[in-house]
Formats: sequence, C-alpha cells, structure tokens
Amino acid sequence: MQETKEFDKTNRIQEHEENQKTDFFTHINEIGSIAKQAGGINDLFYEFAMPHLEYLQNRLSTNQIQTVLFACLIYLYNGDKITITRLANFMNYAVFKVLVYLNEFEILEQKRLLHIKREKEDYRYSGGHEQISFELRFTTIDALRKGYYSESAFSQQLSIEKFFVQVERLCEERVQRRQSYPNTIKNMRNLLKDNEHLLFVKKVKALGVNDDTTLVLLRFFHYLVNMDLSEMALYHLEAIYDHSSEFAPIRRLLQNGNYILLTEELIESTCSDGMSDTENFRLTDEAKDEFLVELEESFFNKMPKGMKLHSSIAEKNLFYPEKTQQAINELCSLLQSGYFDDIQKRLSENGMRTGFACLFSGNPGTGKTETAHQIARLTGRDIMPVDISGTKSKWYGDSEKMIKGIFDKYRSCVKRCDTAPILLFNEADAVFSKRRLIGENNNGPAQTENAIQNIILNEIENLNGILIATTNLTNNFDTAFERRFLYKIEFEKPDVKTRKEIWRSLITFLSCEDACTLASRFDFSGGQIENISRKSTVHQVLSGKAPALEDIIKLCNTECLTGETIRKIGF
Repeated sequence: MQETKEFDKTNRIQEHEENQKTDFFTHINEIGSIAKQAGGINDLFYEFAMPHLEYLQNRLSTNQIQTVLFACLIYLYNGDKITITRLANFMNYAVFKVLVYLNEFEILEQKRLLHIKREKEDYRYSGGHEQISFELRFTTIDALRKGYYSESAFSQQLSIEKFFVQVERLCEERVQRRQSYPNTIKNMRNLLKDNEHLLFVKKVKALGVNDDTTLVLLRFFHYLVNMDLSEMALYHLEAIYDHSSEFAPIRRLLQNGNYILLTEELIESTCSDGMSDTENFRLTDEAKDEFLVELEESFFNKMPKGMKLHSSIAEKNLFYPEKTQQAINELCSLLQSGYFDDIQKRLSENGMRTGFACLFSGNPGTGKTETAHQIARLTGRDIMPVDISGTKSKWYGDSEKMIKGIFDKYRSCVKRCDTAPILLFNEADAVFSKRRLIGENNNGPAQTENAIQNIILNEIENLNGILIATTNLTNNFDTAFERRFLYKIEFEKPDVKTRKEIWRSLITFLSCEDACTLASRFDFSGGQIENISRKSTVHQVLSGKAPALEDIIKLCNTECLTGETIRKIGF
C-alpha cells in the first residue's frame, strides 16, 4: 500500500463519537475525502468510512450502497448535473459497474433525494444513446442541512392546496422524464395513501379504477387547478407515456367514447362548431363539483387573473351627445341586477337567447372603454377584460383553444357569482372585421382568423351573461357579428356643447367663456381633451400657477400636430 493511502486508524476511530454529533455535510465531506485518499470505493474505503455511512444510513433510511452513491453525488455536486461517467471516475469504477446500481438510484429517486436525468429519451428511434446523469434536489438537501428530512414529510397529511402542488410535481416530473413511468405510479400511490384524510383522495379511491386511469384523472385536475386550463388535448395526455403505442389503446377508447372516465361522466369531449371534438377533453361540471369541494373557498371563489372589481373603479364624469347619453342610460338601467334578472327570465320563458351582447363603436378617444367601466361600477358588476389586439399574435397554433378558454372561464364566473360579471372585449377590431377569403398565399392565417371568428360568433349566440365589445371599425364590420349584438351604441365625437362640459369638468379653473372658446375652436375627442388637461396639470406643478388660456391653446396646437388632423373652427 502506498504511503499516501495510509490512514491513522486510531485517530479515525477516536473521532467517531464526535463525528456522530456533527452535521450532515461533515459526514458527506468525510466520506468524499476518504474515497479520494483510498483511491475510490474499495475495501480500504469501507474500513474507515463506516461510522459516517452508518450515520447517514440511519438518517436517510437507505442501505449501504445507496448511501455511498448518494454521498458521492453530493460530494461531487457543483451546481450542475453529475454525469454517470464522472461518478464512475470518482468511485474508480467502470461505467458498466455503476449502471448495475440503476435500481438503487431509482430507489433514491423515489425517496426524492435525486433526479435521474435520461437525455435523448427517444434514442431507440433516433439511433442515439441514452445519456444518464443525476440532479440533486435543493429542497431535500436543505432539509437535510437543517436536520428535518423525512421521506414522508413532503407528502403526508397535506392540505388540499399543498396536495395539488405535489400532483403538479408528480405530473411535470413525468412529462419532463425526470421520473420513469413505474416510479411515477409508485409515487402517486404513496401520495394518495399519505393523504387519505382528504375528501378528494377518498373520491378518487372510491372510483376503483386502475393506476393508469387514476393518473390520467389526476392530470385533468392538475390542468384545471394548477394551470387554470379547462381543456386537455390528447397529445398532452400522451406526454406521460414513453411511446405512442402505449397510449394508443387509451386514445381509441377516448375517441370512441368507451373510456371509463367518459362512461362515468367524469370527463367529456369538447365541442367545435356544434360537433363533438374527440381530440380535446375536459372535466365535467359534475366532476368538478363532486371532487373539488375542499377547494370551494380557495379555488372556485378566487377571481380569474386580470379580473377588475367594480369596487376598484373610480367614479368619472363622462359627457356625451344627447342621443348617445340616452342609449347609455337605458343600457345601464337594463343591467341593474334586479331588472337584468327579470329580463333574462322573461326572454327564457319566450324561448329567446338570454345573453346581452353590446357593441360600442366609434372613433378613438370617445369614451367607449371608460363607459364600459362606469357601467360596471354603477351596476355592481366586475369586469373580465380581454384585449384581443394585444394577444392575437400568441394565438397562431393554439388560437381556438385560447378563445374557448376565455369563454369557459367566463361561464365559470357567471355560474359562481351572484352578479354576472361583464366580459369586456376591448379594441376588438382584429376579430370583428370581415372574414377573409382563403387563398393560396394566406391559407394558414386566414383559416386561423376565420376559425377564431366562428368560435366567437357561436359563443355570443349561446352567451348567458353580458359581453361588451369596443371597436373603432366603421366600414369593415362583419355583418354576422352585427346581427349578434343586441345593443349597439355609436360613440360620436362630442359636439360643441359636450366639449364645453368636458373642458369644464377636466380643467376646473376655466371660465365658461374660455371653455366655450376651446370647444368651438378645437374639434377634439374626450380623450384628447383629457390629454391636454393632464399637460396643463404638469404645467401648473412646474410653474406654480394655473396656465392661462394662451398656454392651453398652445397645448391644443401641439395635440393637433401629434394626433390626427383636427378641424379648427374660427380664428
């Protein structure tokens, strides 16, 4: 034996008691140091590393070789994955000998101590080779460092919210191939077993379905609860399997309507243009009501992302030409909670559609969007906003599903809210324009846009709530949309009288005469007048005095230069 590999055995044994009291990483460091000095994992290593291995075995509930493998991985960890070749070199093993312990690595993975990363999962088809490496879990290492690691501590007696966090981990680790399918099933069983106190788990177990079906069902609930997605395509379900052939029997059962989750009415196919869509499925309302009782307060009553509460809308005085004001007053009265419910009931009794689809059209800056907000405030209705023009670029590919998802979320809101919210399609020009002819050069985009329009037309037709759409279109409006809107209000540019009122309301120090001068001289929209009022406020802050009429006229001239051509009157 070389001198560099000799040990002071007496000192090592004497240090054993003290080492028992040291922290987790001290034992890891000792194991790594001994392995380096011993030239790998061999008899000499075991002779001196046993006290540290026994300590870790007791802490981790692992056998000897599992403890050695895990300790070596932590010792080698530098923030990145550890390849099997690097581990073999450190242990002074051939790579093949490390591969013999794959079962042991999988047990460590089940204990949530590491990830086995298999790159090129489809190597059988590509002709490549599967590259195995290992990733360590920071949360587990941190728990070990703090002294509270327990294999079951991560999944036992969880709240329903934390349970679904674990369901997300279960599903995503499988999709990302960080867990094998058998390990995923084992982890799922353990998760359900450890949380039998939850009503959700009791309901799942009461179904008596096999593990494969249970995992599919959990994936549907994961999509709904964790991702806020109501639908799942077949290719998303297929993602948990290694090969299409493994999913093929389930695919056939789903498409012919014989899959057990369909026959038990837990899931259903979606509809497209009135036809059953056998490529996309969703949980039934009955399944959501039955299985997610525990989430009623924390999940079903939560507001969708971006929902604007009516109580958060600031009061704002708006001024319109007389004809527009009358139409807005009428609509506001109809949407008051009591009247609206009575009207819907009467329409339903007469076999008519009960939804209220309203169109606000007109030039920019005429108050369409703000009017929708003020109607929401006055009628006590929250707003679910949809900015079509701002999100259209994201729709190519999954466009139809995203649009369906918007209406699904709105339907869900209407169902659980005492007062139906307003679905606000702001700046909806992009989808309300005339449908495009499908030609050779624009086949894809035209088909996508037309499909989106068809979905919206169908949804408006079956609307059970309130939709307000705003648009600047005047000449390119699709007549099919025009027929779907029960109330159509044209927002014209304010006349002189209305402009005068807007000037006085926004710049309160203006005299009647000055307001009349500005209203007569500049043919501005309400939005443009608001811009000038904001600039005058800035002027007042900087100068310490209110701007004179001449200063405001200069601001008006600037607005004329930066905006569209403004018709000046007089002067």
